[in-house]
Amino acid sequence: MSGTLVYLSTCATDAAGVPGAFLYQELPWLTAHFDRVIVCGHAGVGVVTGKGETPIRLTRPFCGRLRAMLTAPLSRDVWREIAHLKRDGKLNAVNAAKVMMFAVRGRTLANWAKPYLHAGQAATLYAFWMSYDAYAAALLREKHPMAHAVARGHAFDIDIARNPMNPYLMKEKIGRVLDGVYPISRDAMARLLACAPFPEGKVRVLPMGSAGEQILKRFDPPVYGDGVFRVVSCANMLPIKQIPLLIDALARWRGGRLSWLHIGGGEQEAAVRAYAAQMLGGRDDIHVEITGAVPAQQVQAIFAERPFDVFVNTSRSEGVPVSIMEAMRAGVPIIAPDVGGIAELVDAQIGFLYAPGGGVQAVRDALAAMAALPLAQAQALREAAQLRWQERCQSGVLLAKLFAGALAERVGELPG
Repeated sequence: MSGTLVYLSTCATDAAGVPGAFLYQELPWLTAHFDRVIVCGHAGVGVVTGKGETPIRLTRPFCGRLRAMLTAPLSRDVWREIAHLKRDGKLNAVNAAKVMMFAVRGRTLANWAKPYLHAGQAATLYAFWMSYDAYAAALLREKHPMAHAVARGHAFDIDIARNPMNPYLMKEKIGRVLDGVYPISRDAMARLLACAPFPEGKVRVLPMGSAGEQILKRFDPPVYGDGVFRVVSCANMLPIKQIPLLIDALARWRGGRLSWLHIGGGEQEAAVRAYAAQMLGGRDDIHVEITGAVPAQQVQAIFAERPFDVFVNTSRSEGVPVSIMEAMRAGVPIIAPDVGGIAELVDAQIGFLYAPGGGVQAVRDALAAMAALPLAQAQALREAAQLRWQERCQSGVLLAKLFAGALAERVGELPG
């Protein structure tokens, strides 16, 4: 595979050009399979050098945003969605403004990326989200009809329950113009198809993945060695992740010595730290460690270097979390709620899937059940988790399918 890849994602990098967690996962494969990788997101646009280990030098051309602000009000796309809102009885000033802002953002990304595309050169457009980055890909594809163009669909970008505006955010245009749209789970596919009709064959389920090779360093379940049950969780501290629910479950723990490591920071970090101190600080049998925000490579290093008995997810809503995949890659069994696409990855062979309505008690019971497993069964869960990651979650394998599918649609043949 060769030519230029334009990677469009709102969260591609931070303001300093450091790749975000999702881009970090995929960048090694992308730079190995494309001659040039252009990254375009909210923070700006830039060319990736090397394998992306160093920050990407970004620019934010003012003319690109100004041109977007001037042209969006004249766009047929905008007025088509305004009419859509009117037909559904949802047209008001706020919703009209949301459509306009969406169009401005998408057009800004397209304007920023446009100078990197040249007629006659092979190009691939890759939108990580089914949001205004996918709209930018559609706009670029219209200008460069020979380019290959694909988009992923995850959760907030396709779920009407999480964002009621989703049916009015250019979904029909994106599906019509792009070669393929790839929701990350069957659950995500159902939510996407509830937003808008798509041409037959355009929408296909293709999971997300996590980068790297299988972790060869295997740990025995640590609780059987030293009597300390080691729990790990990894998530941004946002309300939807419900970290206090896990703290409440740990507060009910009566199963001996326990160590809990949480990887991640976020807007609720101070509140979560305070709540953990309040609920668990007086317990001699429970040790708490919260890392705060860490780069993606450090998350991978933690799983490669430290043993854990179980990984716990307590989110209210999810797509298919990469954090669960990272734990599986290290052979760590999973406790997670049956929400979003999690059930498509987690089952009794690799851990415990609990009913989200069970709340605190369901998490506490799953922890107790995991800690009570015989050694042989705990080891079997670990081996099965690592094998499932290898079969379903290797980022490079999934990316090859993503881009092979787009190319096959363009040349009319199946990938080999």
